[in-house]
Amino acid sequence: MNGNRLPIYLMPLLLLLAALMQSTVTVRLELWGVKPDLVLLLVVIGALIYGSKAALGWGFLGGIGVDLFSGGPLGISSMGLMSVALVAGMGHRIFSRYHLLVPVSAGAVGTLLYGLVYIGLLTLLREIAAQSTIFGELALPNYQLPFWPTLQDVIVPATFYNTLIILLVTPLLNRIPEIQEA
Repeated sequence: MNGNRLPIYLMPLLLLLAALMQSTVTVRLELWGVKPDLVLLLVVIGALIYGSKAALGWGFLGGIGVDLFSGGPLGISSMGLMSVALVAGMGHRIFSRYHLLVPVSAGAVGTLLYGLVYIGLLTLLREIAAQSTIFGELALPNYQLPFWPTLQDVIVPATFYNTLIILLVTPLLNRIPEIQEA
């Protein structure tokens, strides 16, 4: 067994642990009113090292963990993290992740994309629930996030925070050899 392949098998456990930590421990790491997105950062790093195919599965699993521990609608975080995996995976093949701008850009664009997909899906879910008589009887929670205030007060500060973290871990990231996608 190749010694470099071991972390790929540990990733699901790391993602679930990160999801648990993200909903509990990271409150102590709050800056600018936001916490670091540990699961998102792991998906970005995994996509840069292993490619988007593996990271898609991790995005799905990590998103389920985030939704279970946060109480959000199940699957919305998965959709956002899978989108991030596809975008960040370009740093594995198309661009060289060893250039400083690639992981930093993947972290920044990934965080923005995740936030926008999350807000968009919550809005869509709210609209479907409001339009449908079936969902009206189920008394679904009213997930409502105003777009501009959420973008300004949550997503943009989270983008800076996650990008800073990616910048700090890039030297460690570059020590891990790239794994070729199957």
